[in-house]
This record gives sequence, C-alpha cells and structure tokens, in this order.
Amino acid sequence: MNYQKVILTLSLVCSSACWGQASSGANSASTQSTNAENANNVCRVYFTKPKPGMELQLEQGRKKHVQFHKSQNDTFTWNVYLVETGLNTGTYVSSTCGHAWKDFDDWEKRMGQADAADATASMGQYIQSQTSGFYAYRADMSRAPMTALSAPLTAVTIFVLHPGAQNEFIDAVKKVNDALAKQPDRPKNSGWLQLMNGGEGPEFVLLSARQSYADYAPQAKTLAEVLTEVYGKEAADALQKTFRDAEDHTFTESAIYRPDLSYIPK
Repeated sequence: MNYQKVILTLSLVCSSACWGQASSGANSASTQSTNAENANNVCRVYFTKPKPGMELQLEQGRKKHVQFHKSQNDTFTWNVYLVETGLNTGTYVSSTCGHAWKDFDDWEKRMGQADAADATASMGQYIQSQTSGFYAYRADMSRAPMTALSAPLTAVTIFVLHPGAQNEFIDAVKKVNDALAKQPDRPKNSGWLQLMNGGEGPEFVLLSARQSYADYAPQAKTLAEVLTEVYGKEAADALQKTFRDAEDHTFTESAIYRPDLSYIPK
C-alpha cells in the first residue's frame, strides 16, 4: 500500500516528467512566480500504520512524544489526523506545514536526532510501517488559505496523473476555481497539495474541510452544472475531458483531526 497517497499532501522528484517546470520562455516566468508564491508553503508529512491491535498503545506513545516536543520547545506545529475510509483506513497522518525548505535544515540541526530517538522509544514497537513525504501547498490553485482548512474532518481526493500532464491539469483546476468564484453560495473550503518528494507522481491532493459528516452531502449544483452555466456546454465538456485525459487514477478518503495527538507550540 502506498501511504504517500494519503493526504495531505507533489513529489520532490526532480524530473521534468513529474514537474512540468520547463525552463523556456513564459513557462519559466510562470514557474518563478509560482515558486515565489508558495515559497513558505512546504509540508513534511508522516504516514504511520500501527501493528494490528496496537492502536491504543501507539496513541499513548504519541501522547508521550508530544510531551517531548513540549520539553524541547519545538517551534513546529504537528497536526495529526486519522484516516477513516479508503485503502489507508487506520493510518495516522502527522504533518507540519507552512515552512520554507531551509526551515527543515534548521529543525534537523536542533531537533532531528533527539526527536527520532524519542519517537522510536515511545512508538517504535507499535508501528507496523511508516513512510514520509514532502508536499507543497499550492496557494495559486487553492480556494482557501492553508490555515482555513483546519476542521474536524477533511475530505481527501488524490489525483495521480499521467507523466507530463501536470500543466494542463493545473490550468484546468484554475479554470474550475474561476467558475466556482461566480457561485456565491459555494464554500471556500478547499486547497491543493502537490507531492514534492516521497512517492508516485505527478500527484496532487485536494483537501476539503468539513465541519461534520452532514457537510459531505452533495452540493445543490454539480460541478458539471456549474461549469456549463459559466462556460457553456462545449467549453465545460472540453474542460472535463482535460481532467479525464490528465488523470491516471484517483481515489478518495476521509480523515478526522486528532487534537489529542497533535502538538501546537505556545
């Protein structure tokens, strides 16, 4: 099972097939602008699957590890989620976001070895598997700032694209956002992560904040209806075809926020 596909969170693989950051002409200028806009939006995400029957012990170990972060006056926020549906049900997702790349160098120097040692002592014996990845929050693709996505529940859709299809996919997402902006009743509660390193790519993750399960109910208008209303049927159909052509496969899941397992610095 590929736990990088859980949530939150573009893959830091430096190949043009995964990035679409060609360095020619207007594309280069666009890339520079995008990089600048998202310079402080990097996330580190860990995906932890407990050994069968050891969920409670893992959670107790996690709470002990939170106390370690407090004792070290860690300046990073670590939010923890539990995946409730889909292939990764039962996986714990811990993430720290809102960083520049260099912040992780500083954190490693200050906390890295001690944190790894305490995590192993507190939780290691209860973990069946663990992976991690780096993601970037794409403010230019999102309808809400990253801080606005804090909610009891998160609906997650993972898009794994065909190699080289990311530029068309990004443009299509932005056109959808433009259409949704014309719908005043449509909530601004969604944002996009792009995998930067640590999994199969190109990969984009759509996060949608939910206050309760009632919020999972369908909207009054489907997305297809919104696009047709704004762009006309021919253009709307073409836009939806762009998504279909770009996507290799998609899957969904839901995650619940676990404040009791999270660490927020003073």
